[in-house]
This record gives sequence, C-alpha cells and structure tokens, in this order.
Amino acid sequence: MKNRITELFKIKYPIALGGMAGVTDATLAAAVSVAGGLGTIAGATESAESLTKEISHLRDITKLPFAVNIPLMATQAKDLIRVVIECRVPVVVTAAGSPAIFTATLKQAGSRVVHVVPYVDAAKKAEGAGVDAVIAEGFESGGFASPFEIGTLALIPQVVDAVRIPVIAAGGIVDARGYAACRILGADGISVGTAFLATVECTKIGSAWREQILGGRDVSTKILGRGIAPVRMLTNHWTEELEKLICAGVTKKEIMNFIFSGNPMSSEDGPFACGQAVGLIRSIRTVKEVMDDFVVGSEALLKEMVATD
Repeated sequence: MKNRITELFKIKYPIALGGMAGVTDATLAAAVSVAGGLGTIAGATESAESLTKEISHLRDITKLPFAVNIPLMATQAKDLIRVVIECRVPVVVTAAGSPAIFTATLKQAGSRVVHVVPYVDAAKKAEGAGVDAVIAEGFESGGFASPFEIGTLALIPQVVDAVRIPVIAAGGIVDARGYAACRILGADGISVGTAFLATVECTKIGSAWREQILGGRDVSTKILGRGIAPVRMLTNHWTEELEKLICAGVTKKEIMNFIFSGNPMSSEDGPFACGQAVGLIRSIRTVKEVMDDFVVGSEALLKEMVATD
C-alpha cells in the first residue's frame, strides 16, 4: 500500500499511533512501527531526560521510523523540541499551539513535521507554516477537544478540499469501517488512539482502565470543561469530581492538573481520556491484529462496495 503518507514517512501502511500522554511509550510505539505503521511516543508528560530515554529504548527495539508528539502548550515544549532535534527523530507531531514556532527549525534538522488541527483555517495556517502534513482531528477523539466541536465526518472532506498537503484523519476511528470511511472522505491516512489502548503491547494502563474500555458503550464518554478547557473523558466517578470542580469555578490550569493527576497503572479508575468509539472495542488484541483489521478489513469492505455497484 503506497500513497503520499507512506512515502513521506517511509512506512508500510498510512496508519499512525495517536500520542496519548503517559500511555504511548516506546514499547507501544515500536510495536506499531514494527506492524507497518507510524508509532508515536507522547511527550506531554515527559521531561527532556525521560523523553531521551524513551527514544533510545524504542531504537533498541526497532530501527523503523517513528514519531514524537509534542503539545506546544506544555511548559517543557522547548526542551522536548531540543531533544527530538538532538536525537534526529524522523517525524515530529506538534499540537496545541502555533505551527509557525518550531516547524522551520525542525525541518532544517531533518524531521518531517505534522500538526494537529481541529478546523479548516488551522489546517491552512499549518500548511502556510510549512508542515508536511496535518492531522485533522474530529470531535469524537479522546483528550483535549476543539471548542468548535466539528465531527470527523464533516471535518475531513473540508480540510482535504482546503489544503494541498496530505491529510491524516483522527477521531472515532477504531476499526476497518472507520478507516475505509476516512479514506473515502479523502484522507491519506489515519491516526488512532483508543483502539491501541486495548492491546497487549499497551503496558501503561492498569486493569481498571482495561475493564472500563472493554465495558464501554456509545454513551460512555462525555465532554467536560466547555468554555474553559474542553476534554473528552470516559465517564466514571472521577468525571463527577471534575464536574464539581468546574462548577466551583476552577481555572484551565487546575482542570489540566486534574486530568494529568490520574495514574493509568493504578488498580483503581481515574481521570481517563478516551474516544467516543470505545463502544466498538470488545477484546484485548495485539497491535498486529489491530493493524491487520484496519488494512485487510478495509480492503475487503472497499472491494465489496465495488462488487455491489
């Protein structure tokens, strides 16, 4: 399977692991890269030292291409940018900030740069800043969300029409049907988070979170913090606690501190960012099985559609 994304990143399949703070480590990222996709180490909760170790660990496992995700709003963003440049990371995914800040520097250092965008004008600005591709992220995705609340189905074709660079779709994609739909909408590839949480190689979440993922339904996530710091979370008693804090008038910083206060390895539940399509996940699989479902399953679906026509 070859297209603009596979050629750009030198990968087999146009499928990327979405960066999830504290969860997408070197082990999970390497597994996705080995399976033919683009594994991603999340930098949001890393220090310069710990990120350097994660990159080194990944390279001990595989020499295949990978990415590092850096939210530009993070207080340590400059330090993380320095690390990815020093470590010659092949792909850097930036988010939550202006792509104009670091894109030129990263590209001069030899990295491909991808920026996450939640609406069309942001995609145009990212293209103008010189990024190599954009991840157009729909409102269905887990974690911090766009105040514009644009769903993937509406967002992807509008971004595809607005820019010339490759578009990677994200938000609510957990199986072959979602992948095929995004390709039909014009996306060159997909970025997936929640589906890879339910894998053997995802070792950074404990039994409580796994049980909640497997027991998830269509109504198991909700957006909290609208107007302050909107975030999609799996509903549990922690979301109730956050709602109480929001009603008490907490700041954006306090909301973010609450979200990152959870310990994903705990035997008890906690604040847990998760996408809307969690209701489609019913078993723990290997990363390769998830990848095979996306690739083989979507090819079968598309062939079936052609045959039916």
